Amino acid sequence: MEDWFEFEGYRIPVRLCLLTGGGPETFEAISNAHLHNINAACGLSAGLHALEIGCGIGRDAIPLTEVLGSEGLYIGTDVIADSIRWCSENISPRHPNFEFIHQDIRDDLHNPDGSIDVHTVRLPTPDNWADLIILQSVFTHMLRDTVSHYLREFARVLRPNGLVYATVFLVDEEILVSARATNLTQWNLRFDHLAADGVYINDPDHPTGAVAYREDVLAALVANAGLEFVGPMRRGSWSGAHHVVFDGQDVLVLRRRDR
Repeated sequence: MEDWFEFEGYRIPVRLCLLTGGGPETFEAISNAHLHNINAACGLSAGLHALEIGCGIGRDAIPLTEVLGSEGLYIGTDVIADSIRWCSENISPRHPNFEFIHQDIRDDLHNPDGSIDVHTVRLPTPDNWADLIILQSVFTHMLRDTVSHYLREFARVLRPNGLVYATVFLVDEEILVSARATNLTQWNLRFDHLAADGVYINDPDHPTGAVAYREDVLAALVANAGLEFVGPMRRGSWSGAHHVVFDGQDVLVLRRRDR
């Protein structure tokens, strides 16, 4: 018998929740924090076209059904087929304007037998479609070439005034010292290993388990994709290095440079 828990009128399988990050006991709190922070950084309103990459089991999608309303559109993608199947069978029947798409991308963590190389992925929307692109803890599992590819895709699918909300790990020497001393997360995020200049990984045996970027390296990738920052890079609490924090992870808000 499968274990379930209740969230906003949905019975969510615990096994799929655990693949999203966190467990049933933190699901609602994380969902509330995500929506609060996205709204604070980007603004949420009815009628938006939203694309979420790494939508998981609908932790953000479920509350977004109320925010975007029947006039909005939402597309969620994930590499985990079971999560997409659950969302399609449970969320979409209640909210037909919410669509969930499995992208069978090869991913060492969650989909090692995937049929699609990540560097060839096209996001499943037309050009100039998205008002908002959401990535919660997705770039934290991507190396530089993959981040660069996705940023170029964002430039293609964003509307002129559209925004990207993406969480990342940003590091410098001070942040690394603090993270290693405080160890505030359950993943022992030390980032002792270099994957490339300014790109740090936690475990060389599983490079995409956790990936961090020096700010100038990430800024160059953003610029090369034809994007720019909206406001400062917002700092997270994960490293213990910052007195004022916005989220658990660091947050980027981006837009097209030619808006």
